[in-house]
Amino acid sequence: MPTPLPPDWSDRLALDRAHIWHPFTQMQIHEADPPVPLVGGEGCDLLLANGERVLDGISSWWTCLHGHGHPRLVSALERQAARLDHGMFAGFTHEPALELVARLRPKLPPGLTRAFFSDDGSTAVEVALKMAFQAQLQRGEKGRDRFGALRSGYHGDTLGAVGVGELENFMTGLFRPLLLACERLEVPEDPRCEVQPDLTGWSERLEGSRQELRAFFSLHGGRLAAFIAEPLVQCAGGMRMWPPELLQELRVQCDTHGVYLILDEVATGFGRTGTFLASDQTGVAPDLLCLSKGLTGGMLPLSMTWATEAIYGHFWGEPASGRAFLHGHSYTANATACAVACASLALFDDEPVLANAALLHLAMKSAFTALAAHPAVRQARVLGTIGACRLVDPATGQGHDPGARFGWRLHRRALDQGLLVRPIGDCLYLMPPLSTPPARIAEAAETLLSLLDESRVDSTWPAVH
Repeated sequence: MPTPLPPDWSDRLALDRAHIWHPFTQMQIHEADPPVPLVGGEGCDLLLANGERVLDGISSWWTCLHGHGHPRLVSALERQAARLDHGMFAGFTHEPALELVARLRPKLPPGLTRAFFSDDGSTAVEVALKMAFQAQLQRGEKGRDRFGALRSGYHGDTLGAVGVGELENFMTGLFRPLLLACERLEVPEDPRCEVQPDLTGWSERLEGSRQELRAFFSLHGGRLAAFIAEPLVQCAGGMRMWPPELLQELRVQCDTHGVYLILDEVATGFGRTGTFLASDQTGVAPDLLCLSKGLTGGMLPLSMTWATEAIYGHFWGEPASGRAFLHGHSYTANATACAVACASLALFDDEPVLANAALLHLAMKSAFTALAAHPAVRQARVLGTIGACRLVDPATGQGHDPGARFGWRLHRRALDQGLLVRPIGDCLYLMPPLSTPPARIAEAAETLLSLLDESRVDSTWPAVH
């Protein structure tokens, strides 16, 4: 049983229940199962109001990069907020934004020369989609009124981003009448990422997928303004790890058919896959790049959309030309967030961030190899510091009935054992801060194995507490 909350939290949770609408939540469940109060963060742990601490196994939705409360990020926030907390960015500029561009640009593909600031991953994608469409129009391509995207993709919750997400998921289908025109391409998962790979027939399947990609562009390429993809890992789609060879072919086909390539590295950037960008492993450079989440180390919201000089050139002209990119946000290039982002990037130069990520990768491989031996687990896979597997009913080998909410209940039981996981459907994954000690990953695997064993012998498990 979890440690009881202090008495003063009963009124606070009543206030929450009366007024707050939580994200990705059917609020009725919080009547009996209230949200868990957080009071602090320290390193790779979150501190709960009942005095317990839990390993942040999902980096608080993949944002926390260097651990909670990193002193250099806190110091940067305090210094900048005292000097210039925020100022409008239309017609003005400031040192933190300029320093951030100077620090980040050398780490990106050299063709990306122009940075547009916004607030979060969804807005970074919105910016990229609008830029691509307007650039096509302004270079004389008036028939390019559609976008291409991968099946099982997710690029955010604003309408443009939803429009290039998975068509049949819980969100996109509801808003279908409001969405962009989008053609979707299926790519296979890459068995080479699995800890126990079966590569039978893989070469043939990979070549077949390459041919399907070419056929997709032959059919749709002439009408696409851009194609958007998360490189190597479709994160919210269930941590689907897909082949780098197909991203390379995607680049070729975009070039052949005059389609801009947008890479959404909101979740995969900043060392999560073992390299600074996931696309660094493929040699593919996009025309537009979306960054957020780890950009500030998870401390403040900020995003950037990087574009090539060629795209920027299509917006150049006199004010009366109508070629300007008329888009912006109240908090564009927030000075405090930019300063924190600079401090986060400095850690990549001053501390062994990517070397730690390499050790974390080895720990993740070991953990998911252990999980793979459990009868409730299938398709255990690892890429960089991301580990994932599929949860099944061990009696049948099939997925759990969605109505049983097995993943959610596993999440709540794991919290009681000092671990934050939040499965996506039947996908159990770990994506901890890059500063997480490898031994903590081994402990997380032991906790998950114990809970999966418990679920097999207790017919009432997992009951929500």
